[in-house]
Amino acid sequence: MMRILLQHATRHRVRSFGTLSSPTTASQTLQHRITDALHRNAQIIPVLEQWRQQGNQVNPSHVRVIIKKLRDSDQSLQALQVSEWMSKENICNLIPEDFAARLHLIENVVGLEKAEKFFEIIPKNARDDSVYTTLLNSYARSDKTLCKAEATFQKMRELGLLSRPSPYNAMMSLYSALKDREKAEELLREMKDNNVEADSITVNNVLKLYSAVCDMTAMEKFLNKWEGIHGIKLEWLTALDMAKAYLRARSRGKAVKMLRLTEELVDSKSLRSAYDHLMKLYGEAGEKEEVLRIWNLYNGQRDNNGYRTVIRSLLKADDIVGAEEIYKVWESLPLEFDIRIPTMLASGYRERGMTEKAEKLMNSKTIEDRRMNKPVTPVLEQWGTQMKQSHLKCLIKNLHESNQFSKALQVSEWMGEKRVCNLYSEDYAARVYLTENVLGLEEAEKYFENIPKNMKDYSVYVALLSSYAKSDKNLGKAMATFKKMRELGFLLKPSPFNLILSLYSQGNMVEEILREMEENNVDPDSLTVNNVLKVYAAESKVEEMEMFMRHWGREDGIKVERGTMVAMAKAYVKAGSTKKAVEMYGDVAGCKREVYRLWNECKKEGEVKDDKVYKSVGSSLLKKDDEGYRTVIGSLLKLNDVQGAETVYREWMPDGPKFDVSIPGLLISRYCAEGKELKVREMVKSMGEKRNLMHLIMLKDFIFKVVRGVAICLAILCVLVVYTILKNPFILFI
Repeated sequence: MMRILLQHATRHRVRSFGTLSSPTTASQTLQHRITDALHRNAQIIPVLEQWRQQGNQVNPSHVRVIIKKLRDSDQSLQALQVSEWMSKENICNLIPEDFAARLHLIENVVGLEKAEKFFEIIPKNARDDSVYTTLLNSYARSDKTLCKAEATFQKMRELGLLSRPSPYNAMMSLYSALKDREKAEELLREMKDNNVEADSITVNNVLKLYSAVCDMTAMEKFLNKWEGIHGIKLEWLTALDMAKAYLRARSRGKAVKMLRLTEELVDSKSLRSAYDHLMKLYGEAGEKEEVLRIWNLYNGQRDNNGYRTVIRSLLKADDIVGAEEIYKVWESLPLEFDIRIPTMLASGYRERGMTEKAEKLMNSKTIEDRRMNKPVTPVLEQWGTQMKQSHLKCLIKNLHESNQFSKALQVSEWMGEKRVCNLYSEDYAARVYLTENVLGLEEAEKYFENIPKNMKDYSVYVALLSSYAKSDKNLGKAMATFKKMRELGFLLKPSPFNLILSLYSQGNMVEEILREMEENNVDPDSLTVNNVLKVYAAESKVEEMEMFMRHWGREDGIKVERGTMVAMAKAYVKAGSTKKAVEMYGDVAGCKREVYRLWNECKKEGEVKDDKVYKSVGSSLLKKDDEGYRTVIGSLLKLNDVQGAETVYREWMPDGPKFDVSIPGLLISRYCAEGKELKVREMVKSMGEKRNLMHLIMLKDFIFKVVRGVAICLAILCVLVVYTILKNPFILFI
């Protein structure tokens, strides 16, 4: 096993270790020596060997504590070496917990396959629930080992080892990740039948599952059942998932409440990560004040990532002014330039039709970006040879993600020229992408030609194709590359199809690409769906757009972007389907102005009188009637504009003869969700008043119609009498 460890040691990040200092005094305890070695990041086994050579006994419990400390401090390799030493030196008779600990460490350090082999040599009488649970946890980390996990769980069931929640939690975690609600609920029933009490991990896993499948009723019922139970603690990430589920279900009031609960649950170590999540979700909920409140909690931790998050969140909350103010602060700080920040604000401008401001912003910042590039080669010459390949790749990735393409390319070129490590296809792919971004397409093509043929795999061709896909001028080269990938059998993922789709703006070409994807059994991803919907929207192909949206827009993992929904709404307006446009804008955070604009146009124009126009758009026409009011109020509530929805409701006068309770019902549902009982009572009272007024108007109309009918009858009778007299005047003397 030690030989295997040495073979695999380079695969893992291990702290650098110094040599041991001169022998410590004999009076110093082993615990002190271990602590000192840990502080100096030194190897532990020489300390243990030295202790024994001095005639001292090694306490097995001390060794177990050492293994645990090393494992908890992210030094799994050292922990495994100590565990192996403990067994080799026969320090004690091994107990099941020792085997379980080593099994866990082997899986962490050298992989699952070696862990399985080690499990096979564990004596059967030592394979208790701790050993089986450790193996089960290893399988439960990936859906690829689902069958092995289920087989292990079944074996534990047969051996009667399911008396604690741990194995159930492992399977529950796996089923939650797979969104397999049926299997998860079966586990809950089995736990109940076996009198196994759920713990915090169980409760959090189940809540995450219900959040993932957006079953609000089951989620709330389960939370109410376990909330307040001693020993059950809700994790902040679980509360965050529940808030996301509420947002997907358009229950923004409940989402905001859950986000506030999340804030209460966050531990001090997770504050930074939590702040980013909270700002994003508060932005999606349209709560700009909450976004700024969380931002103010950042204090001295503000960096480019934080500024990106707060600006993105404010844009989602439709606070362009707030985003501009934050941007000005960022611009004045001595932070390294990040092109994503002005790009994000420019996108916000374009989405709101402020194209001139967007161009002005990007032009000024692009120039500044070029000025701020500094060479990284001198640093590499000094430290590069001491860095591992994984660290160099991580450096390239970080520079790439922060849009420091020039520096990333310098590192990539240095890796190739100095031959400090073996290059793989993903390294060549990254170099193609970086070369195109920094030196241009022609240089990227030259570099591509020099890549060894055996390294030109899917990732390299996708990198070249993405370079061509940036301009429709390269359509011919893009199609040639796409054809080559087809010949090589590389069209098995959505990415190349998405790149070709981005070059086309014609529906017929889009349909050809979709057919080929279907033939290759490649399902569209979010990028595919958004590209296709935008093409259909641009061509006003509303029917095709709706059909594609119904088929793919609601699939798991598919997220329709804000810009796509805005394009679809504009297509509806262009086609005269203003009702659907308002409904679509209701699903897009920050678009309440568009809802008001369409509604105000409707109120100015009144109901459409032209039968031809009405027939051409049917029920999709937004009219100032019950359906129109219902659509607008529903959209405003989805946009978290309760006050605006109340204003529109006050304008509403029921058409009759039936009173449409669904219109006030929208507001009542919102009030109930927010716990506003007084508002509910006021709304019920308002419903009665509007119903009475509707009946009064209907009665007046009825009386008017009756009077008008009687008057018409009398008039007709008078005309007949006069006509008869004029025709036969002698009738007066009869």
